[in-house]
Amino acid sequence: MSVFSLYKKETHLQRAVLLLDSENTTDHVYACLELRFCIEAIVYQKLLHGIKNIPSSIVETWQPQKAIKMLSEIDELTSGDCKIEFNLTKTDTPPNDGWLSLGEQKIPPVKWLAKNYNKLGNFLHLVEPKKAQNKEVREIKETISPIAEQLKEYVKGNLVLTINNIEINQCPVCHQDFAFATNNVKHGHTRKCSNFKCGALFTANINSPSKKITFTFKTYDIACQKCDQTIVIPEEKIRNLDKFSCSKCHSQYIPRGEYGFALLQNES
Repeated sequence: MSVFSLYKKETHLQRAVLLLDSENTTDHVYACLELRFCIEAIVYQKLLHGIKNIPSSIVETWQPQKAIKMLSEIDELTSGDCKIEFNLTKTDTPPNDGWLSLGEQKIPPVKWLAKNYNKLGNFLHLVEPKKAQNKEVREIKETISPIAEQLKEYVKGNLVLTINNIEINQCPVCHQDFAFATNNVKHGHTRKCSNFKCGALFTANINSPSKKITFTFKTYDIACQKCDQTIVIPEEKIRNLDKFSCSKCHSQYIPRGEYGFALLQNES
């Protein structure tokens, strides 16, 4: 079955538009739900199309904005707008005309997804007690109508690009799987763990004869001062003096270091 038949993004958008035409604020709340369904349909069409290449341990825990962010890290071309055209003219250089459209992929940017998916979600909850006491009115229709208008462009996408040559590795800090496209990895390049709560940095190493890709992870291991559990700390947390915690007793820590200063001699 086609991903476009399984997730009908246009249907959710049409329902949302009809609900927004109502003067009933309850209908506007349901419009928020339909717009979130529309966003999910756009993203899940993308995920389902290439799901055989991506482990379920990653896909099943993704929210839409996190899914697109992960896909963009794997391959930028497969997670953005892209128009595919072909030409039957037999020439050594690309012809100026005669191009036929095969289709177009239209995917919202990560920042747009994160901002608007969460904004729609805010209206799916009751008004906070403080705002309710102050009798603040939620302007739902005015807030979400621009989102519906922008989604009209994204639902026009009729093509989904597949990610190929995917391999899986595991983060040594949080033990979550992360995926990467082998053709996009370069020796010495760094990337982050796909777990947004972790963010450990990895350095890619490519063996010249075999082309095998491995990742090195620089971490520091310490024993928790309360429960003696081993805590694995990514190097960047030490460098940035970020807080970290024990996974067993949840004790909080922060790096502490002593710094010295040396005077630079003037060059003459």
